[in-house]
Amino acid sequence: MVFLVRVSRFIARVCEFIGGISLIIIVVATIADVFFRYMFKITGGEFGFTIKGGVEIVSYFMLFALLAAFAAYVERSQIIVDVFTQKMPQAIKGYMMGTFMMGFFLIGIVFTWGLYESAVDAVHFGKVTQDLRISMMPIYALSSFLSALLAIRALIESINIFKTGEFFDAEETGA
Repeated sequence: MVFLVRVSRFIARVCEFIGGISLIIIVVATIADVFFRYMFKITGGEFGFTIKGGVEIVSYFMLFALLAAFAAYVERSQIIVDVFTQKMPQAIKGYMMGTFMMGFFLIGIVFTWGLYESAVDAVHFGKVTQDLRISMMPIYALSSFLSALLAIRALIESINIFKTGEFFDAEETGA
């Protein structure tokens, strides 16, 4: 069990890194786009440098950031409403949380398979992005990979919850 927990934590760190890099790219692209648009405006069109595909860059990296964050924090992602669970025994809460984690595992599998098929279709049919005209395959492939990491982490966390009965409880931590 210790090995699985270490694997889960390593996957979480990888996803945190990918999500962090994605957020940095989003912020830099947005700041650069705003700066260059402002320069265009104040120079009366003399300075005409713009970032092509800025909206695409932000939207695709937002997808990566969200998928990575979901995979990194899947054990904390279920919000349990206090009104319904405050009187429940910890064992029942744990069983519910383990069941939710199995649901996230299934969602991750469905996402992984669908995005993998989209990546294969992108190669076969030559799908490209609208503005940048780059292949959609790497975008779908990375999204599929992050979804697979979500499925793996959710499965490990579910096994851990069912085996030990321990889970992240926001009520107890005050988070």
